[in-house]
Formats: sequence, C-alpha cells, structure tokens
Amino acid sequence: MLRANSALSSSNAPAVLLDGVSKRYDEATVLAPLSLAVEPGERVALIGPSGAGKTTLLRLIAGAVAPSTGCVELRGRNVASLRPGRELARLVGMIAQQFDLVPNLSVLHNVLAGRLGEWSFGRSLLSLVWPRDQRLAFEALERVGVTHLAHQRAARLSGGEQQRVAIARVLVQRPTVVLADEPVASLDRARAREVVRLLTDVTEEQGETLVASIHSIDLAREFFDRIVGLRNGLVQFDVPAFSIRDRMLEDLYEIEGLRSEV
Repeated sequence: MLRANSALSSSNAPAVLLDGVSKRYDEATVLAPLSLAVEPGERVALIGPSGAGKTTLLRLIAGAVAPSTGCVELRGRNVASLRPGRELARLVGMIAQQFDLVPNLSVLHNVLAGRLGEWSFGRSLLSLVWPRDQRLAFEALERVGVTHLAHQRAARLSGGEQQRVAIARVLVQRPTVVLADEPVASLDRARAREVVRLLTDVTEEQGETLVASIHSIDLAREFFDRIVGLRNGLVQFDVPAFSIRDRMLEDLYEIEGLRSEV
C-alpha cells in the first residue's frame, strides 16, 4: 500500500501550524492574522462564503504564496525554508479546483506527474516516452477505481473521472499533508459524496492529514473531524464537526456585512 513519506518531518510537531499568518494583496486584506494547528491524521474542512479566504489559506499551506505576516510550518519545518520540488512535495500535495490535469496526456502520465518531485529533470523527460514507476500509478488508479482509463487522454474524462485521477496523482506523490480546494464543486450530489468518501478513506488509510475547502455543509459534517468557518478573512469558529449548529452557519453566511469576493 502507498504510504505517506515522513522522512523530512518532525514526529512530535503538528502536521500544519499557522502562527499569526495573514495575507494582503496591495490594499486588500484577504486573510487577517490567524493561528491554526492541525494534528497528524486529522481531517479538517474549511467552510465559508465566496471570498472568505479559503483558497488563499490552502495556498499558504501549500507554499504557493508567501504570508504577509507570520509563518507556516509543516511537521515542524517552516514552509519558507523548503525548496520547491522534492522537499516540499514530500510534505504537501494539493488537489486544485480545476484538477490541473494536462488534457493531451494520458491518465497514466498525469498520475505519474505526482512523482516529478522525486525525479531528476532528465528522468522526468524520459518518462514522457517510457513512463516510470508504472506500478505505483496503476496501484493508485486501482484504489480510486479508474484503472481502465489509464491510457485515455485526460481531455476525454468526465468531471468525476478527472477528480479521481487528481486523487490518484496525490496518492503517488505520498505527501504528509493533502490539501483539496473545493474538490467536488463541479459534481452532482451523489458523485460528490462518493468522491469525498474516497478522498477521506484513502488519506486515512495512508496516515495522511487532510485539509479541504468544502461547499457542502452536509459533507463537511459527515466526513470531517473539525470544521473551520472563515468569513471576511477571519476565523469565525473552529469546532468539532458534530458540534456545529445552524445558528453558527446562519451567522457565517449572513449576507449583511459580507465583503465582495477578493
């Protein structure tokens, strides 16, 4: 079975730690200073209206953008000190809202893109002709139920199939922390539930931590341990999923006082 790679991590540190982190773009404050800790193996859902700062928070954790203040740590290591490529890829992997698949490449090649952080430049180029680590790729595709699509071009896949391929790509990457940005926004209710169940199951089996922004409150309640509510760049609440109440959600999504999407 594929396992999370923890060679670069500190066993006693939180999986994710944000300490006084904020993010500004010019005069716009996307995230006000916040602190948040996620323990290894936790499944945390980020909810809130559009423009609340959910995607920015995930991108900060992924090291895709730098905080304006504060620091972000993954298993005790400051993200700012990690080199792009192998060091960062071993600690964090992200499933983006648009999946980031290469349309004209096969599903197999798209899944193997999760190994790029482990390969040299030459090996990466060679893999375009003779795919490397195919056993890992097929194991991941089998886990998400789309082995039969291995040689199909990504452009020909449905939304649900693309999402499964994106999950398989993160599986072969084997990060300590998996991030997902609205992973089922384009799927109908039945398929959304199926994909979220798959995502939470495979990360739990591999001992990985999962932080995901999620649109559906019902899915957040059913599949996640904690729910963090964001509004106008602020943490409105951070509670166990079972304890969330309707009044909390009404306040979170109240139109009055809600800023425009940044």
